[in-house]
Amino acid sequence: MNKHWDLSRLYQGFDDKLFHKDREKLNRILDDLANWNQKDFGNDSKRAEYFIEKMQDFYHLYTKLNAFSHLSVSTDARNEEGLKVIEQLEREATRLTAPRVKFQQWLGRMEDLDGLAKSSPLLQEHRFLLYELAEKSRYLLSENEETIVSKLKQSGSAAWTRLQQKLTSTLMVDVEIEGEVKKLPLPEARNLAFKKDPVLRQNGYEAELKAYEDIAEPVAASLNGIKGEVLTLTEKRGFNHPLDETLLNSRMEKETLDTMLEAMVDFLPHFHDFYKTKARLLGHENGLPFYDLFAPMGKVDMEFTLEEARDFILTNIGSFSTEMADLYRQAFSESWIDAEPREGKRGGAFCANIHPIGESRILSNYTDSFTDMITLAHELGHAYHGHCLNQESILNSSYPMPLAETASIFSETIVTNAALKKADPDQAFAIIEGRISHAGQVIVDIYSRYIFETRLFEARKNSSLSVGELNNMMTEAQREAYKEALDHRYLHPYAWLNKPHYYMAGNNYYNFPYAFGLLFGLGIYALYLERGESFLEDYKKLLAATGTNKVAEVARMVAIDLNSRHFWDSSLAIIKKDIDYFKGESHGKQ
Repeated sequence: MNKHWDLSRLYQGFDDKLFHKDREKLNRILDDLANWNQKDFGNDSKRAEYFIEKMQDFYHLYTKLNAFSHLSVSTDARNEEGLKVIEQLEREATRLTAPRVKFQQWLGRMEDLDGLAKSSPLLQEHRFLLYELAEKSRYLLSENEETIVSKLKQSGSAAWTRLQQKLTSTLMVDVEIEGEVKKLPLPEARNLAFKKDPVLRQNGYEAELKAYEDIAEPVAASLNGIKGEVLTLTEKRGFNHPLDETLLNSRMEKETLDTMLEAMVDFLPHFHDFYKTKARLLGHENGLPFYDLFAPMGKVDMEFTLEEARDFILTNIGSFSTEMADLYRQAFSESWIDAEPREGKRGGAFCANIHPIGESRILSNYTDSFTDMITLAHELGHAYHGHCLNQESILNSSYPMPLAETASIFSETIVTNAALKKADPDQAFAIIEGRISHAGQVIVDIYSRYIFETRLFEARKNSSLSVGELNNMMTEAQREAYKEALDHRYLHPYAWLNKPHYYMAGNNYYNFPYAFGLLFGLGIYALYLERGESFLEDYKKLLAATGTNKVAEVARMVAIDLNSRHFWDSSLAIIKKDIDYFKGESHGKQ
């Protein structure tokens, strides 16, 4: 099986004639959009239709060009041509700013927006988009100011983002393995946290922290630059806080976030009990050191080669949905997946849904662990989400951050539960421990990241923060979230450095959506268990609706009230069952 993805469905390379032809076509579309406001269309309906059609054309081409460029660089951070093209595309895209602002302001002034939306099938199809653009027009600067901002971002936040990505993707870590020091790419060094050998886990953790010292100063400058820009722009646009803009873009009510966070905080003691139990089993007296957060438990080494993971995922997803299994099979057979870790490749995992070609590309750093298999099932779930949106207009295919994890959590839950059904007691103990550890990352660690980002914005109002200040702020957030369940001598002060989410100027607070996704996904899975196969069609409709509805409206499609503590508590109760099982089984494993 090919362990590198195939991007030829997009382009053959940066020298592909089609790539250059599409860039030329993109600029002609931008020329048309620039003159949109000067044309005589005869009526408002024709004027709006023209803009929507041109925007569809723009995003069809831009998505292809941008995906090819970013995917190429994500597996080779030293791809200078790719980096240059990304910068050029971002600069070219700034030409969209002026016509977009004019269109939004025009919509914002319209007295009968509902009448406009009903005036043609095309506009009716994009009714949600029209209303959302009109709503956001209240926070726009002037056309000239927005144009200047979009251009300045290319040498501001976008440049800082690229710097962080390059520094972390090319960082090599010197790790002692069986008495010999080896140079490992950062993702591979971080994956040592999942190894059975406790010495290897600690060596990987200490080597990782040591390696960060070489890049901490420029990455801290990146973080300060990005967050400083965000604070300036959110204030100028009339938001009280960056979180307010994030909630608007997330199509989510503040009440929903507050209710979820309240439920999470009340639940933290159950996770603390889990970590203390795990620490005791591993022989730690002062809480769990950070390097053992992901230590595998039980007497079994659960490993899956990539081929074994493929077969296991396909078999068990197939028992739920043949449509999902067929899509996943296509991902493996047609080289949608770049699996192996290597120098220059970015860490972690992601799925890029590429609407214009109706396909996805998945990046992972697969090292044969059970956790890696579950991560792969997670990313394939994202691909299915994209599949469900392929029949929608490209302008209706962008879903908000909180709903981004729905299909991925659902997919990984199916595969994990399938593994549990076939597991012996030792394997079941290991699987459930891994599932709780993952949930802990999405609830406890995400909460620490939410605390960190909130305090970071507050502190950044006054001045830039040094590496030491950022480290202290991060460890303080970890202490608050984990309490004494973690050994405070072994925290992770550089957790602000290695997560790309902090460096996305357009996606601030890209942390709480993971908690939302886990708990919403568990709630959706509980509905499937209750209703069986009859739920499948509703599930597909729900995913297809994520691009054209607010979060609360999507949830109401399956009778979920997101502002009710009952929903969040019931999802957390599913995790508590795992924690109770783990604590009960742990007594026989001391």
